[in-house]
Amino acid sequence: MRYWPGLPGRMLLQVLPSWKSKSMANAFDKMTERMDALTAKRLGRTATINGDEHIAVESHLLPELGPVAGDGINLVIFSAGYQPARGDEVIYKGQVYTVTRWLLFNGKPQIWIEEVIGDD
Repeated sequence: MRYWPGLPGRMLLQVLPSWKSKSMANAFDKMTERMDALTAKRLGRTATINGDEHIAVESHLLPELGPVAGDGINLVIFSAGYQPARGDEVIYKGQVYTVTRWLLFNGKPQIWIEEVIGDD
């Protein structure tokens, strides 16, 4: 029997054998790959980021900061090879945006974008 080291009462470490199975992980990985491919095909649109075309899926959020509220846009990038960075130029649906922040979402870059407004 295995126990959690360093815990009072030598608590028993319970491991579910099916979670350790390689076939289970492979089946899950294959399913997520198929779901990602379907999502990109059905919902994905082309976004040009720093001159390179990528497939992105859009989502909107309504951030509320006290009296200030607005519509925020973020994109999940399904194309391989994109390394996100703040300040990246994004052309999406004919509008020019800039990346303000990013994080990984299910292993894919999720970027928050804001419209670039000229100095007119």
